[in-house]
Amino acid sequence: MKRNTIKWRIFKYNLVLIIMLITLATIIFNIAVRLYIEKDVVNQLNKIASNTEHTALQHGPDAFTGSEMMPPPPPLDPKNNNDILKFYFKLDRSLKESLTVLNADYILLDKSKNIVTPSPKDSFTPPTDLLHQITDEINKSKNPDNETYLNFYLSGTKYIAIIKPVSTKNSFGLGWIVIYSSLEKVIQLQFGINIILFVILIFSAIIILIFSSLISKKISAPFSSLNKHIRAIAERNFGTKIHMPVDDELREFVNNINIMSEKLETYDKAQKTFLQNVSHEFRTPLMSIQSYAEGIKYDVIDNNTGVNVILDETKRLTHLVEDLLYLSRLDTIEESYHCVNLDFNELINNCIDRLSGIAMQSNIKITNDNLNKNIEIYADEEKLCRAITNILSNCIRYADSVIMLTTKIIANDKVELTISDDGPGFDPKEIENIFQRFYKGKKGNFGLGLSISKNVIEKHNGKIKAENSEFGAVFIIELPISSS
Repeated sequence: MKRNTIKWRIFKYNLVLIIMLITLATIIFNIAVRLYIEKDVVNQLNKIASNTEHTALQHGPDAFTGSEMMPPPPPLDPKNNNDILKFYFKLDRSLKESLTVLNADYILLDKSKNIVTPSPKDSFTPPTDLLHQITDEINKSKNPDNETYLNFYLSGTKYIAIIKPVSTKNSFGLGWIVIYSSLEKVIQLQFGINIILFVILIFSAIIILIFSSLISKKISAPFSSLNKHIRAIAERNFGTKIHMPVDDELREFVNNINIMSEKLETYDKAQKTFLQNVSHEFRTPLMSIQSYAEGIKYDVIDNNTGVNVILDETKRLTHLVEDLLYLSRLDTIEESYHCVNLDFNELINNCIDRLSGIAMQSNIKITNDNLNKNIEIYADEEKLCRAITNILSNCIRYADSVIMLTTKIIANDKVELTISDDGPGFDPKEIENIFQRFYKGKKGNFGLGLSISKNVIEKHNGKIKAENSEFGAVFIIELPISSS
């Protein structure tokens, strides 16, 4: 599995989470089990100690009549030995009454902390270290008459003991009853539980990791498919749309890629068309310039006639190059707008004056229905004037006889300029594309003028749209009125 991928990240985070959960669950479980077992062990020892204390105190006087606890000791007789055996049997039985995992045993101490041996000399003798631990605990106790719990280790094995003082409860010399047990079985039980828990957790972790891998693969699969489509777009294959089932979070992303692909395809086609048109536009005047220049060189053409043609074609080429450079500058961040408060009526009149000569040559009349009201807008005069004159130039090319300009105020904060002509209007198939860059109509020059107009008007926070009326084409421009 490769790193720095979504699949690896999901797998890595799930793996870390599983390890943390296993560790946390193991620690908490062990603490809980340990506390529970220790509490249960203490309760069991208490119960055993109570039973043992009851048996020892109840039957002790009969058993220890001839023991070392009651000096001077009389000679042992068979009857006394039988009593001792019965006493031991009852003590052992009291240790086994409770169902427990403990292997409990007991020690009897007299008031001098010496071990009591009521049985013959071959009786069980506890380890010396064990006896020292218990006697030290009794000596350290500030109140030896209180019951004491003791945890200690002997030979690497953990023990737990309960020390019950009984000196005040008998008259035959018994001082303490010590019940102790090894926790080896408890530790083995806990170890077995941990192994079972560990196996369960590992098995669960494997299942989770498998599902995590499948889920991460399912999540990353759409991105792999999207990468192929985006790579195809990068190679200028714009026609293929993405058709794949995706979740809601990616649906909008896929739709945007499809929209981007469509726009890039449209742009690419328009650019190719534009390049074809421009190459034709460049070729025609260049060929004309070349032919007239050669005619002048070889005295085939009159100099004045040839020079005038060359100048006209040069101006045409210059105009085309200027439009291209101007549109390029408008798209860049560096192009700045020098906006000031302008009289909108005066701006429209200036635009009309610039094109009045061309309109007269084409027998086109331009009428302007200005409002009798001062309207100020905040705009860059040169750029906005160029945008409006581009629209007027377009109308002059298609109008039959009249171009009409109408101004009105809408919503008290916007001015609407309507420019209409009495020409054939727009082809319904073309009306959506006329503002696109490089798109050229039947009588268009380079396909840049209306694109420049749209760019400039939108940079002034305005809107422009085109539509057909019953008389011809209509352009509607909205611009915000200056608030100052």
